[in-house]
Amino acid sequence: MSDEAKNKIKELLKKVSSKISPEEMAILKKDFKETIKDASPLIIAAAEAEMIKEGGTIEDLMKACDVHLELFKDVIRNPNLKVPEGHPIRNFQDDHRNILTIMEKLIDEIKTAKKVGNYEDAKIEVKMIQKLMDKLMEAENHNVRQENTLFPILERHGIEQPPAIMWHDHTEMKELKKSMRSIAQTFGPSNFMATLEKLAPMAVLLLEKFGSHTQKEENILYVTAMNVITEQEWKDIKEECDNLGYFKPGL
Repeated sequence: MSDEAKNKIKELLKKVSSKISPEEMAILKKDFKETIKDASPLIIAAAEAEMIKEGGTIEDLMKACDVHLELFKDVIRNPNLKVPEGHPIRNFQDDHRNILTIMEKLIDEIKTAKKVGNYEDAKIEVKMIQKLMDKLMEAENHNVRQENTLFPILERHGIEQPPAIMWHDHTEMKELKKSMRSIAQTFGPSNFMATLEKLAPMAVLLLEKFGSHTQKEENILYVTAMNVITEQEWKDIKEECDNLGYFKPGL
């Protein structure tokens, strides 16, 4: 995206963090949603950094961050592309919703643990954070299914760039999750708060990356797939996905 788009995002972030009426916020959210729909987390992060440099506070940034994360979540929970139940795309969309729930739970558990304030009293939260990180690694099954079924068939149809971009995103998110899981395994009485301080921004970044990635899948990859993949190929994709198996969303 251009500097013009980045400046537009920054302008909207400032407005979101100001005191405005619910009606104005509704209009602003709509404008924000349209502006960030094709934005990468890096562009949004650059706009946020400039906002701070220009006098914005961390509280302002967190309020703005909450709004754009909510917009990403809306896209995941209510995708524009509608497909029948049992269709491979529908299964991928269901995965997105389940993964979002895990990521939200992770952020909530980190916040709760920080409020508790010490390792001994937050052992339940620590255990849950570790379980959630394990579950997010299990959810790599979603990416494996796409990479082994959907991507090759799209490439067979001459659609190479979107799968390549998605694959790159998958790799980035997997590495971030692996780092987070390693950090989550180091919890102890002496490093409790420091570990939470490391994990908190990483959990938000992961959700931002996932939200941006999911928008690209919904608006580009899946729409393209529905236009070029044949009925027989969808049957083949479904069969292969079934063979690869599905991750269980519950803890």
